Amino acid sequence: MAEKSTSRSVEVTIDLVAETAGVSRATVSRVINGSAKVSPETEKAVRKAIKKYNFVPNTTARRLAGGRSGLVALVLEESSEEFFLNPFWGLVVQGFTTAISDAGMQPLLLIRPKTGSEDSLFESLRKAQVDGIAMFSWHRSVKSFERLLPKGVPVVFGGDLGGSDKFPYVDVDNVQGGYLATKHLISQGCKKIVAITGDLKLQSGRDRFEGFEKAMSEAGREISPASVLTGDYSTSKAEEVVREFLKKKIPFDGIFAGNDLSAIGAINVLLQNKIAVPKQVKVIGFDNSPVATRSVPALSSIHQPTRELGAEVANMLVAALSGAVVSKKMLPVKLVARESTAKS
Repeated sequence: MAEKSTSRSVEVTIDLVAETAGVSRATVSRVINGSAKVSPETEKAVRKAIKKYNFVPNTTARRLAGGRSGLVALVLEESSEEFFLNPFWGLVVQGFTTAISDAGMQPLLLIRPKTGSEDSLFESLRKAQVDGIAMFSWHRSVKSFERLLPKGVPVVFGGDLGGSDKFPYVDVDNVQGGYLATKHLISQGCKKIVAITGDLKLQSGRDRFEGFEKAMSEAGREISPASVLTGDYSTSKAEEVVREFLKKKIPFDGIFAGNDLSAIGAINVLLQNKIAVPKQVKVIGFDNSPVATRSVPALSSIHQPTRELGAEVANMLVAALSGAVVSKKMLPVKLVARESTAKS
């Protein structure tokens, strides 16, 4: 009788199922959620253990018991145009969701417009009871983020979003990227270079422009305020500011754009005004996204490991959830020269 009583008192958990099947709890989670492929033999062993114990995962019960929901949020504060038209975000999301799923958790994507309410966003995060948050592209003060953040929830930033020391982040070397792009234009013979900035509310926009300034200063070039066009990473804004710039009749022979979409916008307006690229004006972007190779002429760009950026943010968040101490990581960039900056 004692043995039967002990048997009945054993709590059937995902760890027990994993031990019986001879796999990790993450693998059991993958089989249950269908979030990633496992071998047929592994799936069979897991299914057998689940059947043996009649195991039914109960997310609500785990939450009430102080356990984890298995949900990890990826939050993007972007316009519809920026998210759906910029292939950068597709690659980031792909890298992030794959890594999170491989860790046996479920990614939750939240996209909100820049004009959205902060309170509504964080209320949604609280209701979802997410285990962790990855934040990309936060366009306002980090202080507001700190104030509204659900207590006890690990956070990792995708990029240095304002210099906060409270949150770990993964970023690319945007200063070096802006520097390499501008040095390339100078090496290709450009004497009068225009910069189309990214969104200067974002650290990436400020860092890329800092790299531009560094390269220009090293080359002994003055930067005229009229040659700095304020963009926001969108094609439409780049087209607008370049059209206005052309009306000023200021001579120029090179453009460094804050991202590939801005560079494409600049090329569109140049070609509409019968200004040949690269013969009269050379143009370089940043991201090395798929639009760079599809552009006519093919766009020179600064390559950043976009998919890896998403994956590294996910891996850092998983590490934080396991109790590891995480801080920050910087990913390298490199120049990819194409037709848009070729010498005549």
